[in-house]
Amino acid sequence: MSKSSNALSLHSLGAEPLPRPLLQQDLLQRDLLERDLRQRDLLQQKALPQMPGQVMNRLPDGSLMVESHHRGWHCRRAASCLLTPEPGDTVLVATVEEQLWVLAVLERNEQQNLAEISVPGSLTIAAQGALNFNSHGLNITADNGNCHINKMQYSGESLSAWVSVAQLMGNKFESVWQTITQLSQRLFRHTAQTEQVRAGQLDMQAEDYMRLHARHTMMTAKAVTKIDAEQIHIG
Repeated sequence: MSKSSNALSLHSLGAEPLPRPLLQQDLLQRDLLERDLRQRDLLQQKALPQMPGQVMNRLPDGSLMVESHHRGWHCRRAASCLLTPEPGDTVLVATVEEQLWVLAVLERNEQQNLAEISVPGSLTIAAQGALNFNSHGLNITADNGNCHINKMQYSGESLSAWVSVAQLMGNKFESVWQTITQLSQRLFRHTAQTEQVRAGQLDMQAEDYMRLHARHTMMTAKAVTKIDAEQIHIG
């Protein structure tokens, strides 16, 4: 009998089709559920209030697999455990209502590894006194940021900033520099009232065109006033 006739005969007898292949995520979820059931039965039989363990794996949902007493335990991470456990770390595990929780990281596997402090929601650090950060480097990455400091002082060897648009607004601006160098394609400056320049020597040069215009114009000199051009038009 051919394969097509076998399939037809099975369909005519009302045979149910084979279930779809289980995905890896479904297998992992089913394995965790079975492990949790066995784990609850074991916790009911044997009291384990607190115990140390070693992190074996960190699952995609944030839970942890911890090895202790020669077996693996499926644990959830407590909100008080701010330091993210990494595989190989020694952690403290506690039992609360047949649920295992990782309370803290007792010892890191590798002290040189990156330590991560993570929380599911927002985080606020508050200190009644001063808050100090000491490190060889500081990196801050965020989509949006706000900084409000009543009085701020900065000191350092150098400061560099690369931005697309910069805006500074205030009531008074003062700056004292030894040397200022400014390069731009276009420069527009508007002063509503008075603008004064005091310089030991002033040199202004335009490659193409220069214009000075006012309702009243005065040019004075103590010693010499010189006007030199191929053509001079007055009036």
